[in-house]
Parts: sequence; structure tokens; C-alpha cells
Amino acid sequence: MSRDVSSISWSRRGLLGGLLGLSACGFRPLYGPITAEDGSEADLEAELAAVRIGPVYERTGQLLRRSLQRRMEESLPGTPARYLLNVNVDLGSEILGYRRDGTPTRVRFILNGNWNLDTITIPPQRIAASGIPYRTIDSFNIPDLQFFSADTSRDAALARLMEDLSQEVTRQVAMALRRQKEQPAAG
Repeated sequence: MSRDVSSISWSRRGLLGGLLGLSACGFRPLYGPITAEDGSEADLEAELAAVRIGPVYERTGQLLRRSLQRRMEESLPGTPARYLLNVNVDLGSEILGYRRDGTPTRVRFILNGNWNLDTITIPPQRIAASGIPYRTIDSFNIPDLQFFSADTSRDAALARLMEDLSQEVTRQVAMALRRQKEQPAAG
């Protein structure tokens, strides 16, 4: 019994030592406090809450915009807007499987998304933009004579795509805001 406890404590010590070693090589938690060049500290959650999401059209755009709002704007309600995030989405589909009579049995969605983050000033200043489009893929089956099931599967696939894109855009925007806050002020 004591041997198991001892091995657990050694594994915890190894984990702690590994984490301390990571901090020496420049690793910082993404959502940890931001220490600016002048020594002041900022909270990344407050920066994300200051981001407003621009309009994204159609039903898929509504899903994406709502997911981004949940991740950013609603983290600290009442935070004044300082940034505007615009996301462009390109959704394509292709048929993967057919029955003998030619009706499709499986559909794949391919989603490409770009974003840019600007300040809400006159004139707006670009903070960051995606370098390459983020691509995510999902698919769903079309069961034989199950129309409601096919619609539900399609909607679920689209929701998964938008949630995946939202998560990636939020991560990239958080990294851009962290870099922007940590860089020295241009003078």
C-alpha cells in the first residue's frame, strides 16, 4: 500500500518538475494573466469580453456567431467593446456514397474559415488576422426513407463544424490579443 502511495507522490513530483521546467523555456498558459512590457497586468478574459462579433450570414453563420459570442462576449457581461471580429465562412459539400439507384447515402461538409480582428476606432486598426484559412471536415449519413433523421444528422454535423471553427478562432484571437498586450508600446 505504501509503495503505491509513494509512486503516486513521485509521479506528482515529476509532473510538477516538468511544469516548472516548461516555465523556464517560455511556456505560459494561454488564459493566464498578461504581464505587459511596462509591468502592468491585464486579464485575457477581459480582453476577450471586449471583442464584438460582426455579422455572419445564413443559418451556419448564425450558429457560428452565437458560439463565438458565448465564448467571448458573455465571459464578462457589460465589458465595453474595443475590438470587432469579422469571420468569413466558406462551406462546401460533396457526396461520398451512392446507392445502386443513384441516391446519395453520405455527405461530407468542408468548412474553411478566415477571420480578422480590428479595433473599434475611427479609422479601425488591424490587430491580427488569420494567416491561412482554418479547415474542418465533418460528414453525415442519409438513411433510407428517414427524412427527419437525415435533417437532424445534417444539422448536427453543421453545429459540430461551427463549434470547431468557433473554438479555433477563439484560441487564435486569444493568442493575438496576448501578443498585442505583451509587445512594447510603439513610441
